[in-house]
Amino acid sequence: MDLSKEELDFISQLFTSEQTSLSPSNAMLTLQANIPTGIAQLLTQSQLTLLAEVAHYQLWFPLQLKINSSGELTPILTAPEVIDTQGTQRSWRWQQLNIQNQDFSIESISSTGIFLKPNAAGKVKTLAKIHHLEFTLPNKQQVAMDIEPVRQNRQGIAAKIIHIQQGKEQLRAYLFEQHKRQFANLYQHQLLATSPS
Repeated sequence: MDLSKEELDFISQLFTSEQTSLSPSNAMLTLQANIPTGIAQLLTQSQLTLLAEVAHYQLWFPLQLKINSSGELTPILTAPEVIDTQGTQRSWRWQQLNIQNQDFSIESISSTGIFLKPNAAGKVKTLAKIHHLEFTLPNKQQVAMDIEPVRQNRQGIAAKIIHIQQGKEQLRAYLFEQHKRQFANLYQHQLLATSPS
């Protein structure tokens, strides 16, 4: 590929240390080290998510943008919401629990729903329309939430989570850690070997 004299002159000008007077054909690009206030407010107040897909799971990472005193933008990722896309899309549910409070044993939990068994043998306690539930995760984090029963029978009570007052991020992080443990093979980094061509 041959370059014209004008193209060669342009490329050589890019690497010269002395600048001549600015003209429309010799314009310069300037960059600001800090972010304008209006854009900084927009970025720091945005609720963003980053999607990663692992097998048939979607990992929705909450993404916050922080701006430090020198104007540098720092992205902060927290534990994701794990969505199982196989069949009906829903939050991934962890079932191998050993969590109890004074009234219930928690058989399974996701960030949107919970399945409870009453602690009193042979008694199925019915729940009111909205019930407040508090418990401690195996990693010693406290969770407090309001739940609404959707199904109650002899096996237990299935409920949707209406509001998590305490421990929302801790619950999401706990579920993500359990997902990574159960499906460790999905999270392994493999080096791709490229063959010379």
